[in-house]
Amino acid sequence: MNYTNWLLWLGGTLLPLGLLWALWRLALRPERCYGYNRALLLLAPVLAAALPLLPRPALPAWLAGAVATSSPVAAVTLPVLPVGATAPHAAVVASGWWLLGLYAAGLALGLGRLAWQTGRLWRLARRLPRFELGDYALVQTGGRLPTSTFGRVVFWDETTALAPAEATAVLAHELAHVHQRHTLDVLWLQLWRAVLWPNPFVHLLLPALRLTHELLADQAAATVPTGPFPLPAAPANSADSYATLLARLAARQLAGPAYSLLQPFAFSSTLTRIAMLQNQFPVRRWKQWLVLPVVAAVALVACQKTNEPVAPLSKEARFTSLKANVMEAIRQDSLRNGNQGWRDPNLQLNIDKDGNVTITHRAPSTAVLIPELPGGGGAEAIVAAIQHNIAYPKGSAPPAPGNRSFVRFVVGADGKAQQIKVIKSVGPAYDAALVAAIQQLPRFAPAQKAGQPVPFDLTVPVQFAVQP
Repeated sequence: MNYTNWLLWLGGTLLPLGLLWALWRLALRPERCYGYNRALLLLAPVLAAALPLLPRPALPAWLAGAVATSSPVAAVTLPVLPVGATAPHAAVVASGWWLLGLYAAGLALGLGRLAWQTGRLWRLARRLPRFELGDYALVQTGGRLPTSTFGRVVFWDETTALAPAEATAVLAHELAHVHQRHTLDVLWLQLWRAVLWPNPFVHLLLPALRLTHELLADQAAATVPTGPFPLPAAPANSADSYATLLARLAARQLAGPAYSLLQPFAFSSTLTRIAMLQNQFPVRRWKQWLVLPVVAAVALVACQKTNEPVAPLSKEARFTSLKANVMEAIRQDSLRNGNQGWRDPNLQLNIDKDGNVTITHRAPSTAVLIPELPGGGGAEAIVAAIQHNIAYPKGSAPPAPGNRSFVRFVVGADGKAQQIKVIKSVGPAYDAALVAAIQQLPRFAPAQKAGQPVPFDLTVPVQFAVQP
């Protein structure tokens, strides 16, 4: 997996998700367009995840360093790095995979927590007294859970003192959650919360959605006519209105973190819910249209498209492209007919402007590519790996003045380090530690000459630090 693209995608979700949440918080939250707000909050993570995937220009490639060439048994002195330093390429690779592993652990933790909570609520709904009442099930909790909903189950706390009219209003509120399938909304955002967990704004969407759910259910319950309650309620306490009932029940203890999937009636933000019940101002529809410029602006930033016209290809460029296509077609046709000579990398096919085809054989290259450790990184990675393996000898005298030792070894055609010899010593104990560090190196990708592995002689400087 290309973790660089993954990091760019994950970082690209920050701006769109933050702007969409800010749009709800600053503009749409005070409005009574609850259904619109619900749809916006549910679609926000989808838009945030999709916008960074829009086509964009390719990123400029890093300029690769020149690879030193040498004869098969030439001595090459590698650059000096401080003891314990890591080669830049190796450090980037290690940090990238470390971040990817951390993200995977967070994703697994979020999904596991969601599965555990769902299973716990399902088991609890099966154990408690249950009444099937048409399109929903009513479960009496005996005070173990607050009055709340999960799926089509209404958890009913019969220990709460409610008058019949109050019980009817509370039940209507919970049935609005059931009929509008708010539990599916919560599960949907919980899944996105696990996927985008490093994005702080995804954790703000769920409280916003819960408030929107409560306002939708309050709107339904405030207009329901009072009538008989399907189960006997506790002794009555007088209540003047649905808003008074909200204020009275808000002080009850809410469910703990283990029940975060529930839709409790005594939800927080009670003052906001009461104020929205009393709000009679018409919805300012122009605020709903603000989502369009927000999404358009984010898409424009994500795409980063240029409006520069593409210059037409010159006649020479068109011929070069055509020549390459014809040459490749001839090569592939020859291979299909069993002419394995075309697999020779030194064989070259040419075609001139008159269509004449010529075949030439290039002299094999005499350049030698130096050995590489697994994962690449060049000379810096070799020095860093050696110095990382060094174990300072205990109880030995400090290294000689200058603290720098030179060691020569040969990387054989099989990739193994051999013929290790210290050519500049800073002390016998340090020499032994240096030889042991080289012996711990993994097998190299051997040096290459004309496409064949060859032995290669390396001379490595090692800088020792003076131990206090």
